[in-house]
Amino acid sequence: MSAINRGAGQDLAGRTALVTGAGQGLGRAIALSLAAAGAAVVVTHRRADGAKAVADEIAGQGGRATGLELDVTDLAAQAHVLEQGAAWGGGVDLLVNCAGGMHPFTPFLEVGEDTFDATLARNFKSAYFLCQAFAKRLVAAGAPGRIVNIASTAAAKPDFQLAAYNSAKAALVQFGRSIAVELAPHGILVNTVAPGPVRTTNTEWIYDNPQWQKVLAQRVPLGGPAQADDVAAAVVFLCGPGSRHMTGSTITVDGGFTCG
Repeated sequence: MSAINRGAGQDLAGRTALVTGAGQGLGRAIALSLAAAGAAVVVTHRRADGAKAVADEIAGQGGRATGLELDVTDLAAQAHVLEQGAAWGGGVDLLVNCAGGMHPFTPFLEVGEDTFDATLARNFKSAYFLCQAFAKRLVAAGAPGRIVNIASTAAAKPDFQLAAYNSAKAALVQFGRSIAVELAPHGILVNTVAPGPVRTTNTEWIYDNPQWQKVLAQRVPLGGPAQADDVAAAVVFLCGPGSRHMTGSTITVDGGFTCG
């Protein structure tokens, strides 16, 4: 991504965003894009070095960021990081739940309780309680805010042998719709982004495979995977003034993948 542009990117000036899973891949792209739009960014990741590297990258491009270690499945750590982020940024009014991940491709009949619990904790429970902690702070302060949860097209078009992951992402979509209604009177807007195939540093090994390129050319009407910046652009929109009358919505960024 090019150096931060302070022209039209002032939409989020004065805002502070906390992004989970932001030390790599899609979360990194989201953190960089929010910073480019003018937000101060609390970059969190399960490894402190990953969070710091992205925060330093933002600072090197003229933005403002801090990197904090966060295992999103640790609810006590969630509360601590929210406190740290708020102290650093003068409050946190944007939350992007990007942390998550698939379990290994496993037939439904062979998925054990440990795999199920870990998948739900990483992809759904963590977002549920971080949203709750975040919203409690805003409601107590009488302040508005935005929540964007990163789901997946797997919520609507299940991936093969990923039943637990598919279910967690579907739960995340319905969760966003549910709390959007409850939080609307407080001026807290809740929306979801559902990416389809996305090329990131974590997935480029898949999309560089000629066989997968051929498959995606057939299954994705736009011909291939999204770039991480394509998904990040949807997140920035949902955090900005252009989405002020949107809540409980899901934006799908999949090149038409779910249309087939």
